Amino acid sequence: MRVLILSDIHANLVALETVLNAAEGQYDTVWCLGDVVGYGPKPNECTALVRERASLCVMGNHDWAVLGRPGINVDDFNPHARQAVLWTREQLNDA
Repeated sequence: MRVLILSDIHANLVALETVLNAAEGQYDTVWCLGDVVGYGPKPNECTALVRERASLCVMGNHDWAVLGRPGINVDDFNPHARQAVLWTREQLNDA
């Protein structure tokens, strides 16, 4: 089985689509190793595309921080990451 492994997408839809298009036909399944959101401008679109394509997805620290997981304190993130987490929380929809 050929696995396309994605990681650290950080809401960069252009990069995600570029990787998926470049690898088209060269993999049997997609695994995502986390950090779908954070920093980039397209958290909803990236989340939807990963949900559509990936057969396995684990949560990264940015994903957990956006969801407010206990034990992940955004104050421990660098200022840019903290700002990205807070912004992403406001942007995400239920899709």
